Amino acid sequence: MSREPIGRAFLLRLLAAGLPPPGEFPLRQRQPDPGLFGPGSATWQVMREPLLILGAARALLMQSAHPLVAQGALDHSDFEVDPIGRFQRTAGWVTTVIFGTTEEAQTATRAVNQLHRHVKGELPAEHAAGTWAGGSTYEARNRDLLLWVHASLMDSMLTAHRTAIGKLGSGVGDRFVREWDALARLMGIADGSTWKTERAMRDWINRQIDQGIVAPGGGSRRVSEVILAPGATGPTLAKVTTLLSAGMLPTRVRQEFGIPWSPGQRVAFQTLALSLRAARPMLPRVLRITPVYDFAMARVSGELIQSTERANQLLARLRLA
Repeated sequence: MSREPIGRAFLLRLLAAGLPPPGEFPLRQRQPDPGLFGPGSATWQVMREPLLILGAARALLMQSAHPLVAQGALDHSDFEVDPIGRFQRTAGWVTTVIFGTTEEAQTATRAVNQLHRHVKGELPAEHAAGTWAGGSTYEARNRDLLLWVHASLMDSMLTAHRTAIGKLGSGVGDRFVREWDALARLMGIADGSTWKTERAMRDWINRQIDQGIVAPGGGSRRVSEVILAPGATGPTLAKVTTLLSAGMLPTRVRQEFGIPWSPGQRVAFQTLALSLRAARPMLPRVLRITPVYDFAMARVSGELIQSTERANQLLARLRLA
């Protein structure tokens, strides 16, 4: 990996390598409602960064590192045949719960919960891994599986921020974790099941890995092949995004996925991460602040109901981003 500064053109290609064509913009309501989080929250501060898209593959890999989560995706979704569509739907849900109104977040999550009620099955013997033997049963509404998916997404967003964007202020990670309790409750995770600090969340994640509860098996590796496939972006950029995704994974998880990791790759990852952080202050605003954040801020301030023109301008920016 070159040590030269990252230019805007390269970064745009890099973002495109991890970003399928945009789906339909999911936010519709324009009344001044802050939603689950709102201005001033750690969540909006972290999630307004467009470069967080570089952590999306890492989040999916972490979630699918749990054999039962991976099996649920293989058995009950079109993940393997339509990965772009699946990504678009997932990204739309994340956008809605983070930046949508309270009603939009509730409606979107209710729909996901309804789908999950039918997601249940059994782990085949060839996908046994860690503590999970063939024949182990799963249900998507199981509290521990929900917690793993929830924690993996939070952890990946915070990890991607520190890797590609820079350090977070004191206490931001802890506030971020506590704020997401609002989303955990919508998902049906009982009060008292989550964490008060980022460290407590990470300790829990590490215990799941150390105890073999999370251990990528054959099903996990099938999912990872789809996530890390070059697709339409070509092999060169795919190698870069794979490098970032692999470098952000915990060592044991990366090893059990069978992702190669040489000393040269480790140095290349560190160099790329340093270059991304150094380039960020010089990027145009659209690559530093997502237009979705501007749309949500304009909604909260009342601009969207005062001016149709302003709303149309922001929607146009979303398509240019």
